[in-house]
Amino acid sequence: MRRTRRGVKGRWMILFLFCLGVFAAEESPASEKPVLTLDQVIGMAVEYSPQIREAEQDVKAAETDLAQAKAGQWAQMDITAFGGPVQDARTPVVLVTPSKDAEGFLRGQIKNRDETSIGFFGRLELSIVQPLYTFGKISNRRDAAAHGLEAQKAAMEKKRGEVILTAKEYYFSYIVARQGIEAADDADTFIQDARRRIKRLIELKAKNADESDLYKLEAFEAEIQQFKVKAQTGAQMAYLALKKHIGYPEDKDFELDRKTLPKDTRALGSQEEYTRKALSQRPEFEQIRRGIEARRALVEAAKADLYPSVFAAAVGSFAGAPGRERMADSYIEDEFNHAYMGAILGANWHFDLGIGQARVRKARAEHQKMLHTQEYAEQNIPLEVAKYYQDVIESQASFQAYEKAAVAARKWIVSAFSNFDMGVGPAKDIFDAIDRYGKNQGEYLLSLYNYHVSLAKLSYAVGEYRSQRY
Repeated sequence: MRRTRRGVKGRWMILFLFCLGVFAAEESPASEKPVLTLDQVIGMAVEYSPQIREAEQDVKAAETDLAQAKAGQWAQMDITAFGGPVQDARTPVVLVTPSKDAEGFLRGQIKNRDETSIGFFGRLELSIVQPLYTFGKISNRRDAAAHGLEAQKAAMEKKRGEVILTAKEYYFSYIVARQGIEAADDADTFIQDARRRIKRLIELKAKNADESDLYKLEAFEAEIQQFKVKAQTGAQMAYLALKKHIGYPEDKDFELDRKTLPKDTRALGSQEEYTRKALSQRPEFEQIRRGIEARRALVEAAKADLYPSVFAAAVGSFAGAPGRERMADSYIEDEFNHAYMGAILGANWHFDLGIGQARVRKARAEHQKMLHTQEYAEQNIPLEVAKYYQDVIESQASFQAYEKAAVAARKWIVSAFSNFDMGVGPAKDIFDAIDRYGKNQGEYLLSLYNYHVSLAKLSYAVGEYRSQRY
């Protein structure tokens, strides 16, 4: 009986533990927030981005323009069908008079035999035209459309780079804002420690502490709390901005893989090397080069419009009216009752007094405009690269210097506390040390953030995202 009870209790215990394990397995993953790396953030931003999807539609539109330009070399068919009421009639007859004219011909008169009833007629007109030679009207527009397509692809690449850069900025902003909160908490810890020490020395009636020191401390504490609130607001805004940028569900949250911005520095090449990369990799240059070629082709197309076009065509016309008799004479055409079709060779030449030449001049002006745009880019993009390059160097030196200064200020705080406790140092030294520590820590975080953002902008400026994954 005891064995039976023990067995039942054992089975119940096993069942309980099993259910507890299943419950934990089901609940644990749901309670944990996903952790996203920078690469994952960038990948989600690129996949979600409405700007990139908008640029994709521009590419598709350019593809249709190219398809239309290519189709211009093939035959085109026009069909027109119409119908309406017409008077019924029988085949007309010729009335011949017996008398002859001077040449010996008999005189005659055609007499129609129209009827009073109204019938219906239907008519079909068709033409199939195959261009044979157009002096470049079709080929130049086809080339322009092809270059336009490549220009749109380059524009989409540029938009992709902008989305990646924005994702990096939001990522770094969120991390540094959280570091700012921690820095404020750290400074607040020093404030609370200083308050305890001042109160203790006041109670001991020490000469280096009085009530005014507590008032000064409250002023410092209010400033730190204000900084903390700003850091919390900045972190919240950066988080929401990043969440929107990557298309993350509003009812879900995530964490980033880093709590602090890395302090390791990147080995930089020469500024000239980055400039060469920008001139060869930036999608803007590809876009401009393709745009120039497209404009040049449109100039040639506008010139070709001044010349004739040679074509072959098949034409036909079919009409029928049940209430009208058909005439078999090919010299007399009945608009409402006939059928014919044939092949022709022809040429079409549009001539005007200056309109075509004006279009050529406009196309040339647009081509020259693209050339000036290229000159502007070649002048300013190297300056942009130089600015970001110098920003990286400056912010790197800045955060390294402020990091050392923050460490020194922290040691200053410890020393000021020690001197204050021994009665050989005033409270002012503590205030000055905490104030300097807070400023150095804030400048350190700002410089570290600027360093990473400057690196991201330099990477964007040279188009590294085109040769790398991100």
